[in-house]
Amino acid sequence: MIRLERPPLDDQTVKLLVRAHERLPDAGLTEAVARKAWKAAGGTRERVAMALRAMASGIERCMYCSESLGTAIDHFEPLNHAPRRVFDWYNHLLACSFCNSHAKGGTFPKGTATGEPLLIDPTAEEPAHHLRLSLTSGEYHCLTPRGCATIDVFQLNRGPLRKGRLDAVGQCLDTLAGCAALLAADDTAGARKRMLRLRRQPLADVLQELRRIADRPSAAVVLGDEAALEALRALYGQPVAKQVFIPQQTSRHQPDCRFWKTAPS
Repeated sequence: MIRLERPPLDDQTVKLLVRAHERLPDAGLTEAVARKAWKAAGGTRERVAMALRAMASGIERCMYCSESLGTAIDHFEPLNHAPRRVFDWYNHLLACSFCNSHAKGGTFPKGTATGEPLLIDPTAEEPAHHLRLSLTSGEYHCLTPRGCATIDVFQLNRGPLRKGRLDAVGQCLDTLAGCAALLAADDTAGARKRMLRLRRQPLADVLQELRRIADRPSAAVVLGDEAALEALRALYGQPVAKQVFIPQQTSRHQPDCRFWKTAPS
């Protein structure tokens, strides 16, 4: 899961969302009523979908798993919890059918102590504060109860995703090795063109993690390709990634951790 920037909407889409929201009943607004209103607002939905597709990673990828094509607008806080947020732009994310319907559905866990949502909204906060991707196993490990909840609910360690991430590591390193050869031949434009194609691929979280660790002395040992890492540093500049605060782990959370179900948020 990667951090995504949510841009302001154009004026026409804002007006459509406001009008649709104003048409909601003041009383008796249930999940069923909200869904009916959402279904009826086809033009508004399409404009929201266009905005979400433009801000997604790769080419219109799911904002949760980063792998599959985002084909649905997910209400981050589900309508069975907050029907009045049906037309709230800040409650809309692009999701694949698995993450949206099969994994999350109407699930929306909250902390028992604070009542705050436990799932990570990648457009509102930095996911790296709560979970970390292992490039050697293709699995996510959680750093906080919120990270555990997000991994668990969205099944971010399901088999196809783990295998895909490991393949993506190899693909990234192969492309970067090619970029290194182009840079050695003073073909910076060619190297950047290859990197642009790489950024359009699924599983952008793999490339993000490579960027995050590229300036570490041990990175070449871990990944076994110094030339690829040098190309990554050269193409992104120094430092290759912003420093972020990472909570200290009191214990190691395994990829299938259910710690969030018992720990305070």
